[in-house]
Amino acid sequence: MKRLLTLTLALLLVLALAAPCFAAEFPYVRTDDALTEDETAYLDVLFETIRQTYGVEAFFLMNYDYEGGDAFKDYAKSYLTAHAEGDNALVFAVSSTTYYWNVRGDIGDSLLSSDMDTLYDAIRTADENGEQYNAAVRFYAALNRLLAKRLAAPAVTTSPASDPDEATTAPSDTNDRVIIPGSVEIPDTISPTRGDRLLDQADLLSEADEAALQQKLDAISEELQFDVVIVTAQHIGSRTPMEFADDYFDYNGFGYGPNYDGVCLLISMAERDWWISTCGYGETALADDYFLKVIDPSNFTYYLKNGEYDDSFNYFADVVKDFVLEAKTNEPYSAKHRYQDWKNKVIGVCLSLVAGLIVAAIVTYYQYSHYTSSVQQKREAGAYMVGSVRYGECYDNFIGSYVHRSRRVQESSSSSSSSSHSSGGSHTSSSGRSHGGGGGKF
Repeated sequence: MKRLLTLTLALLLVLALAAPCFAAEFPYVRTDDALTEDETAYLDVLFETIRQTYGVEAFFLMNYDYEGGDAFKDYAKSYLTAHAEGDNALVFAVSSTTYYWNVRGDIGDSLLSSDMDTLYDAIRTADENGEQYNAAVRFYAALNRLLAKRLAAPAVTTSPASDPDEATTAPSDTNDRVIIPGSVEIPDTISPTRGDRLLDQADLLSEADEAALQQKLDAISEELQFDVVIVTAQHIGSRTPMEFADDYFDYNGFGYGPNYDGVCLLISMAERDWWISTCGYGETALADDYFLKVIDPSNFTYYLKNGEYDDSFNYFADVVKDFVLEAKTNEPYSAKHRYQDWKNKVIGVCLSLVAGLIVAAIVTYYQYSHYTSSVQQKREAGAYMVGSVRYGECYDNFIGSYVHRSRRVQESSSSSSSSSHSSGGSHTSSSGRSHGGGGGKF
């Protein structure tokens, strides 16, 4: 009897010790990389937000042990069956070479086969860089935006630190858009006072760099009477980058004069989007077609891609200042009236070429004069021959190979980027103001 009691207690102790391991399991997301507690908690909130808002359980899998095919499909389907509790659910799975989704329930009637491509495009960069946690975050952000377009549902606001079961339903803004936890909130009405011209919600800058950039944006804005605004966010909710940049500028009280002159730069880390929204005189001074070509490709996007955010933002502010000053004192820069930096580069290249040609000519003339004066030319070819001609053996050695793989294969169970930037053109924002601009990914 004592042995049985001892064995029972030992078994209970083992189960108690193992319980935290089972509790730490995160069935909504499965990746090859181990997730930290903070990452797990945040993904749990994103999952619950979509489930509470749309009644859809969304699972995300990344398993590079599979290459694709029926085995990969069966793996994704069985995962969905094992973990889904409700009628509406979907699983989005990524293998080493393919991506695939399986949808069940009424939600399948609202989604298109092209939506699978949209979701993968959102995570493509993170997938190719092996950033699996970032891929999961971007998946949920993209799915939230997608479902907001496909379905009419009330918004759910949930604090990342709160219990997902205590989520409450509430409108997120005047258009009842869904706010993903951790995203930057925009006022419901236009603020009568101007906000800070720099908001680094994504925490991309050090405190010193942030203070210096804030001071620079204020100085440029007041000097030109033209608001230059920069906002960084981890997520932007269900708005598109264009909508978010427009609304952030409008509803936070930015813009000088009756036409609300200014520009807003948005950096969204969830899908690595950048967007520039122009308003009022900004549509004139920062003409979409030419200004975007100067910005991208340039140091602006180069610094962004390399994580040198302070350099990128300062470069952006400098270029905006140059463009607005030129437009107010002369005429706006355009393809015919090119930005001075490009002219200086062309002049510099030309001067370098001319200097190089001059040096090459001098060296060539010196070498020619030296050899023609010291060597006497012989008329017969035989005088130049010594012994007989011999040819050595030649070997062609194969030393290696390089294979580049692009993930482009897609597998679906449903019936269901050209230029680096795009222009938003002239359009009207939700506040009724006219905006221009454009953006891209980094």
